[in-house]
Amino acid sequence: MKARILVAVLFSLSALGTSAVHAAYPEKSVRLVVGYAPGGSTDIVARLLANALSEKWGQAVVVENKGGASGMIATEQVVRAAPDGYTLQLAYTPEVSINKLVFKDIRYDPATDLTALNLVASAPLVLAAGPSKGIKSIEGLLALKGKASELTYGSPGVGGQQHMAGEVLRKLTGMPLVHVPYRGTSLAVTDLVGGQIDLFFATTPPLLGNIQAGKIKPLLVAGDKREALLPDVPTAVEKGMPELQLTNWFGLFGPKGLSEAIKERINMDVMAIMADKAFQNSLKEKGLTPTPLSPDAFSRFIAAEMTKYEVIVRETGIKQQ
Repeated sequence: MKARILVAVLFSLSALGTSAVHAAYPEKSVRLVVGYAPGGSTDIVARLLANALSEKWGQAVVVENKGGASGMIATEQVVRAAPDGYTLQLAYTPEVSINKLVFKDIRYDPATDLTALNLVASAPLVLAAGPSKGIKSIEGLLALKGKASELTYGSPGVGGQQHMAGEVLRKLTGMPLVHVPYRGTSLAVTDLVGGQIDLFFATTPPLLGNIQAGKIKPLLVAGDKREALLPDVPTAVEKGMPELQLTNWFGLFGPKGLSEAIKERINMDVMAIMADKAFQNSLKEKGLTPTPLSPDAFSRFIAAEMTKYEVIVRETGIKQQ
């Protein structure tokens, strides 16, 4: 009997301690690191989530943009941070599912050095043309085959989905496409509008303003469903290119070693935010699809993504850097 009472007391104290940690976090501001310049989809998702978490937690969640090396500079900072929940990352696909496949000198292992917390949003890539070649449609682009010595397409970095999308398009069509990597989406969009590059794959959010202003022309959605904000733009499947289906996703991560109490607190609060209609609408208004997943399901999703991109890297011939 005494032994049972002692076990019950110890269990209660343990639960109380876990609850205390759970309730106390966060007690100060939280850094939310983004691996790209402001203005891209990753940054947009980060700022929407940071605002919602700041309100829920009563502590500032501050977005920090650390661009460069296809998001790896930011990820390395998060990997080296203390696992106390005060340094998190809003990452998109390359940092977690692709960079390990294309960079020889990557200094972290996304499977073991990061804690996957929540998938937040997703969006298919859209192919857009700037004014440099007067391209108005996917048919207009394809008509340049054999006429243009080269066509340049930008991406936020080597090996990411936008880079892969360009290489898949080149492989499918035989177009003379040349890759131009940037340090972020917004920088590439600026050059697209200015005519320094001809084409760019991106999600809808960073393209929409310039599309609406008539400065760039959307040609194709890299998926099987038309985008709600771009209903007149055909899909790759409609145009006989089912291989060209690439979706960016955006998720929340922390360093390895986060305690279960902090991990669950973050998961509980993010999933509550994701269930809020106003937050869902804030994503949809930017051309993003709310895609909530909790840690275990998110980890399985990431593993499946890495398997998919292994095939694309092999088939497109993208070389390790």
